[in-house]
Amino acid sequence: MSKINLRSETDCLNCGNEVTERYCSHCGQENREPYESFWSLLVHFIEDITHFDGAFFRTCKTLFFSPGALTQAYLAGKRSRFLHPIRFYLFTSAFFFLTLFYVFQPLQFKLNKDLKSIEVASFQVKVDKRDAYLNSSEIQSYKKTQLAKPESERDSPLFQNIIVHFFELQKKYPESKQFYEALYDGVTHKMSQVLFLTIPILALILQLVFIRRKHFYFMHHGIFVLHVATSWFIALFIRNVLDIVQLSLSWEFVDVIKSFLMLAWIYFYYQSFKNFYQLKAVKSVGLFLTSFIAQLILVLIVFVSLVLFSFFSL
Repeated sequence: MSKINLRSETDCLNCGNEVTERYCSHCGQENREPYESFWSLLVHFIEDITHFDGAFFRTCKTLFFSPGALTQAYLAGKRSRFLHPIRFYLFTSAFFFLTLFYVFQPLQFKLNKDLKSIEVASFQVKVDKRDAYLNSSEIQSYKKTQLAKPESERDSPLFQNIIVHFFELQKKYPESKQFYEALYDGVTHKMSQVLFLTIPILALILQLVFIRRKHFYFMHHGIFVLHVATSWFIALFIRNVLDIVQLSLSWEFVDVIKSFLMLAWIYFYYQSFKNFYQLKAVKSVGLFLTSFIAQLILVLIVFVSLVLFSFFSL
């Protein structure tokens, strides 16, 4: 512990209220001297990191070893020992995406240069039932053909816009690899914000599933979804580590471990669901499957929408 020089004055430097003890009773700031040496700053930083790490690992332990208990503890008011759900989620998701962009992807490229994570030999777009394919010189012909057809037989407006925009992008991205890498980067860099905005909708699905349980409020479902989403990022992080191990050592059986990890997470989600909502085994399976499938469909819709948005943003 670092040596702390407390002030003799009793006015709080932060809020101006009177300080009767070591900490201000109004804002919680410690009544210490404002000047700190470099050593004091360094020790204070280490103490904060150590405290955060302790709370983080304690929260993770409760999350995974007592499914559903972390959400129950937070809602019961037992919060000082654990990280706040939003802070826990934001820290975990930010750590996941930072390691994905700056650690795992560069390592995968370095370990296997021949492995192209986003590669398609050719991007051909089917335009009619005769399996004819467009190329960049035929876009005007495609437009004229669409106008000549009866409105009921034309491609949908969305599909037509995709076709036109794709051929416009061919000038910007002459190689298919460049196009797919740009699209992948656009999707992944927006993913964290989009997923965070999706959480209230996922909670709304649970609100509708348990609409007859009046003692469960929207906030209860929201905290539960935050904890589940955080566990998903941790599972994905472990999967990325396994990917690097597999590339480094060429162990084929790692695929089995990765599949088991995903199944284990689904089982963890089910146990958390059953324990938090205090359901019996038979009833819990039906409600869980209903909620899980509805949430999965929502995530797929959001993902497809994100891909389309990223595509038209290129």
